[in-house]
Amino acid sequence: MYQGLKEWEGNNKEIIFSKNQRLNDFIFASEFLRDAKDMRMLEETGKIPNERDMEEITDKSAPPLIPPEQT
Repeated sequence: MYQGLKEWEGNNKEIIFSKNQRLNDFIFASEFLRDAKDMRMLEETGKIPNERDMEEITDKSAPPLIPPEQT
């Protein structure tokens, strides 16, 4: 609702693809939540698999997904 008008309606899957700026600014206010939204969008569109083994990804012996910064 904004100024008494319903601006958006949908479910928890549809909200990820919302183009409503006020809704996105409110729901995805933190950088963490914006990143989570981006990841979910990539999963839902098939650009990355949504079936990942997080234990394997976070294993210390596994190669890093992002190279360390060079200073």
